[in-house]
Formats: sequence, structure tokens, C-alpha cells
Amino acid sequence: MKHIVLIAFLGFLASCSPVKKGLLTDKNSPVFEIAVRKVKDGKKDEFASRRAAFISKLKVQDGVSNDREFQSFYALPEPDKQEVFIGITQYATGKTVGKVQSRVLAKFMKFAKTMDLKAYVFVQPTEGDHFDLGKLAAKPGQVLELAVRRVKPGQEAAFQSSRKDFVNWLNKQSGVAGSWEFKVVGGKNIDGLTVGMSVYESQEAFQAIAGKVQALPEAGKYFSTFEPVALQYAASTTNQ
Repeated sequence: MKHIVLIAFLGFLASCSPVKKGLLTDKNSPVFEIAVRKVKDGKKDEFASRRAAFISKLKVQDGVSNDREFQSFYALPEPDKQEVFIGITQYATGKTVGKVQSRVLAKFMKFAKTMDLKAYVFVQPTEGDHFDLGKLAAKPGQVLELAVRRVKPGQEAAFQSSRKDFVNWLNKQSGVAGSWEFKVVGGKNIDGLTVGMSVYESQEAFQAIAGKVQALPEAGKYFSTFEPVALQYAASTTNQ
């Protein structure tokens, strides 16, 4: 069954751009690819070597200006059973994506055999200060929180209002370096998906805030409006 899913996904990449033009907030602005990948059992070394080969080819393509890798160390609502790595790539525009992927597909196919996708989306930022992928959780010790969530049917308005209340509270906490919200403009199984990111200055700051969140009314309201797809806490690492 997994083989069939992989073949279908590769066909999806080869046949058309995964970015939906009608969803773009600005067709001339950058688009960011987020791939949350679970390493298959016994494939860690192959995953690393094939990722390096794929990323090396990806980064030299016209229209790709940045690529970052993060290793997840914690996940909600329960720990991951496999190692999880997050790749984030910046493309010049949504139109760039299809052109680039057609050139790197062969390398990606080998890489894809070493992983299962937990989430795969293309996004554009909609809230927060200027989003600089190169500086995202790049300082030693900083923690990236990536939230890929599927809003429950009929809860869209409640999700947006409770999310803003929660993020407003979060941004006031000591040790929070910034928060961003993104619009999903393409990817795999994207109906109802939304994406948010926050950066904590350290694991100690993250843990202190996480302790407060458990008893926070704003958090309870917010979490009740969506199903978690990939809620990851990660640190910057290399992909070479």
C-alpha cells in the first residue's frame, strides 16, 4: 500500500506543479515548501546520503534562494515513533516550483524511498514580521515550533479568532523570538490545512511556556478547533 502511495505522489510531482495558482496571495512573491519527513526504519544512513544528493542539486536551481533543515526532538499530541526531519525551501514564485521540480525529480525519487511524509505543503506568509528563512531559528539553542493543523469543519471562524488570541498571548512571553502564520497554497492533501511557526530563544524558554499553556484558557479554545497533522519542535541542523 505504501508503495502505491509513493508512486502516486511521485506521479503527482511529475505531472504538474503542486502549487495552486488560484490560492496564491501574490503570484510574484516567494513560496516556501515545507516537507515533514519520517525516516523509515533502518534507512537513516541512506536518508542522509540521498538527502544530501537531492538538496545539493536543488540548491543550484534558478529560483531557489534558500534551503534549511531542522531535526524534530518533540512532537504533539504524542512523540514520533520515527526520527523526523523538516525541510523548508524558498522558491522565487509559485511558478518557479514546477520548473524546478521537473529538473530534480530523479534525485528526489531515490530520496523518497527512505522516508514517509507526515506533511507536505507550499505556503506564503500572511502574518508576522518579515519572514527570513535564512535566519529562522538559526542561532544556537533556538527552537522552531512548526504547526501544521487541519481545521475542523465548521470551525473556521472559531479557529481564526482563538488562534489570534493565543498567538497574541504567546508573543508577549519572555523567550519568544517571533511568530508567523502562513496560507497553504499547494501540496498534498491540503483541504483545511493551515500552518503556523514560532521561534523560542532556547529549550528552557520553550519548556517554561509549554508549562503555562497547559492551564491557559486561550490555548484550550484554540486547540479544540483543529486536528494536529504535524506539531513539531525542532532545532536547525545540516542537510549535507
